[in-house]
Amino acid sequence: MGKLPMKEAALVYLDRSGGLQKFMDDCKYYNDSKQSYAVYRFSILINPCDVVELDAELGNHILHHPLKAAQVFQSLQTETQINIVLKLTHLPSLPSYSLDLCEFPLNYASQRFYMMQGIVIAMTTVTKYTQGARFLCSDEVCPFSKGFQYIRVHVPGATESATVRNDFLCRLCSSSLQEDRKFRVLGDKQIIEIITTKVLHAFQGDPKNQPFRFQSLSVFLRDELVNKMKIGNEYKIIGIPVCVKTSQTALCVEANSITPYTAKVPSGISDNFRCLLSLTSSSCWRFTAILANVFASHIVPLGTYNLLKLCLLMSLVQTRDCSSERENCLDILVITSDTLLVDRISL
Repeated sequence: MGKLPMKEAALVYLDRSGGLQKFMDDCKYYNDSKQSYAVYRFSILINPCDVVELDAELGNHILHHPLKAAQVFQSLQTETQINIVLKLTHLPSLPSYSLDLCEFPLNYASQRFYMMQGIVIAMTTVTKYTQGARFLCSDEVCPFSKGFQYIRVHVPGATESATVRNDFLCRLCSSSLQEDRKFRVLGDKQIIEIITTKVLHAFQGDPKNQPFRFQSLSVFLRDELVNKMKIGNEYKIIGIPVCVKTSQTALCVEANSITPYTAKVPSGISDNFRCLLSLTSSSCWRFTAILANVFASHIVPLGTYNLLKLCLLMSLVQTRDCSSERENCLDILVITSDTLLVDRISL
């Protein structure tokens, strides 16, 4: 069997993975809809390993040139209004695909996928952004004053003004372009801030006392990814690092897929805990009082903040699964003048 062109390889992969049927179902949905759109968005789930086995060139294109790879899938349709979004299931387990939030400088010029891991510390409310817009030439005599020749769609790292603004010119007659607002397509957007888990050692007081650098990173969640993350939880994120230039230059990540991460902890109770429980079995409170007394002893002196530490221990016992709904979790409100120590104990 000879080597397939990338377009044909993409079609074969869609047929084998079931993506072609989903593509047809989405087309039927748009056809049945009475509303006209400037852009029709199709999300295609991609397994990089399967693509590489089918066609190494196409797989390499998806992993290292995702924006151009989307055009390969888009070329399966002739309409300029088709917007293809490739959603990756995972990335190869190689160091070159991992992005360490403590490293500097971060690679934001390659415009390819990386995997990063961090804890959500802040998030915005869900707002709208422009997925795509239709522009027409302002000169009524120009052939491009109608039709769908000028379609602009959002790409990773682009600001709103890069998609919609009033200084675009017609390629044919150089007249100004005007947006046909009734064809504008809006999507949902949310921004979250993540930090590396290594930062917890700094707040808890690293006994090695070795300085290291860390900073939070902004991650853009769009459309089906909004409201999929919770503050305090840890996630693995596949995305494209980009440099956004507004009033100031900022590094951020356009998320492609997110996966909740739960660290593996050893199961069972240590022999020391069993011995302590046996020695304090005569009192129902002695065991918990001793635990609260020694809890976080490397952060605060023994015998201080015992009530707070006892409440935190009770909250840890109550919290069974970070991914489940927290209806039965114990919420704690702390009022203090020394927030640094409280933050360290809580972490």
